[in-house]
Amino acid sequence: QPMMGQPMMMMPQPIFKQIAVGQGIDMNEFQSIVQAATYAYQTKVNPLSTGVANTIKQRIGGEWFVFISPVGIKDYDFALSSVKGGDFMSFSLDNTLFQVCRIK
Repeated sequence: QPMMGQPMMMMPQPIFKQIAVGQGIDMNEFQSIVQAATYAYQTKVNPLSTGVANTIKQRIGGEWFVFISPVGIKDYDFALSSVKGGDFMSFSLDNTLFQVCRIK
């Protein structure tokens, strides 16, 4: 736990791994989404998905669906009918998988 007044940069950077980025996500949005997820992950926001979604919304607007699971766990099933093919991205930070979709 960082001490009060200690800069955030002292926290170790999680290992980022890009998995997929749809063509509907531009470079600015990509960077904002990764930064939002990294910030929420490092500061242990709870629940993490809400923290990431709210931070993305503050940074770039829109409505976002954020699905977070351990890397390698595939026993989930979900679908969003309103997501256009390109408005999503997935990546991992350390062993945590983030799947982010723009829903409006």
